[in-house]
Parts: sequence; structure tokens; C-alpha cells
Amino acid sequence: MIKIAVVDDDEEYRIAERKFIEEYARETGGSFDIVCFPSGMDFISNYGQGFDIVFLDIEMPHLDGMETAKKLRQIDMRISIVFLTKMSKYAVEGYSVNAVDFMVKPLKRYVFIDKLKRAIAQVRTRHAGIVMIRCEGEYLSVPASQINYVLKEKNSLVYSTDLGEMREYGTMEDAKQKLEDNGFLMCNSGCLVNVNRITKVTQTEVIVGTEKLPLSRRRNKEFKEQMLRVLRGFSD
Repeated sequence: MIKIAVVDDDEEYRIAERKFIEEYARETGGSFDIVCFPSGMDFISNYGQGFDIVFLDIEMPHLDGMETAKKLRQIDMRISIVFLTKMSKYAVEGYSVNAVDFMVKPLKRYVFIDKLKRAIAQVRTRHAGIVMIRCEGEYLSVPASQINYVLKEKNSLVYSTDLGEMREYGTMEDAKQKLEDNGFLMCNSGCLVNVNRITKVTQTEVIVGTEKLPLSRRRNKEFKEQMLRVLRGFSD
């Protein structure tokens, strides 16, 4: 079941969005748990239900949708965000919180369903161990198993993959949220490595193929213990 939050201060829009989702569920046989919130503050204050998707209105009093999204990203990097707005100028700002998409009010059913499908696709790829990397303005779908490691370089994340090197804007925390459930561990503060690609670990290095990645002294013992747990099929 996919859990969806609808956050809008306008009751008519909350009702309409719920109706669209329920109609789509009946048409497709999908299963959705829908919870509506009248404000961004109410949503954030009661967060903790592990939502997969949120439809988030931008123009709301007290705590607008963009500020709500920024607070949300501090506690959940995975949830798929779709913005609703009366002004398309917010679309660019949406990239700062890694939004899936946005739509302009008043809502049209076919547009809403199209955005819903996009969000559902992102959720399903996430659940299937697929990582979405925003590279040169495009989203690339990469299996986590094909990523060797991720390095932090200034404001960018550099992914070493079977398809070559890929770069996207972000922090190590962003990468960790994407990959920590797929067997990736921090070997130092600027490097996340796929334990299934490790060929050797020394006191000072983690070796992936021919690449030597520094293993910090502080993380040495914990890294090796966690690596063994992952390789043996256990989780923390």
C-alpha cells in the first residue's frame, strides 16, 4: 500500500485531490492510504507515519508549502513531493527540495493523475532498489547494485557506476538517505561505499576494484562490523 498525504488549507481542494486518488485506485486496482492535513504546520507536527507521497499546496498561511517541504526534507529525504500552486514561478524553487513535479491550480483531473503516476513510479523504483540521479538536468534511473561508491566534491555528489561517472548537486546526507537501505556504508565523512563491491579492507583503505578509498581511523572498527552484518544478510 502506498501512503499519500494531501496538504492544503482549502477544503475543496483536499476533497478534490482525495476524490481523484480514490477514482484512480478503483480504475487501476491500486491500494492507497490517504490522509489529509489542513496546514503545513499540522502535517509537520504530526509527521511520523512514513508517507510515500505528499501533494503539497504552496500558498498556505503561517507555514507555506515551500517552507513545509524544507522542514520535511530534514526528517525525510525519500518522500516524493508534488507541489500545487497558483503561480508557476515556484517550479524552479521546487528543485531545491527535490520535488517530483508541480501543477498549477485550478486542478484538472488528467493533469493530477499524470503527476500521481509519476510520483507512484518514483516510489516503486525506490522500493525496488532503484536510485534516481539528477544529472545535467535529467533524472537517470540507476540500480543501486550498479553503484560502486559516492564521493562528495564541493557542492556535488560524484557517483561511480557501471555506466560511468555521474554528478548531481547534493550533500552526503542526501546520498545516505538514498542508499543506506541498499548496503552502502560511510568509510569516511566524504565517501559512501557499496559493501557488495568491496574487494579488500585494510586498516586505512577500502578497495573497490582498482580504486582505493580512505578508511578513517575513527570509523574503522564500526565499518568492518557493519560490513560483515550487511554481507551476512543482517540489518541493524
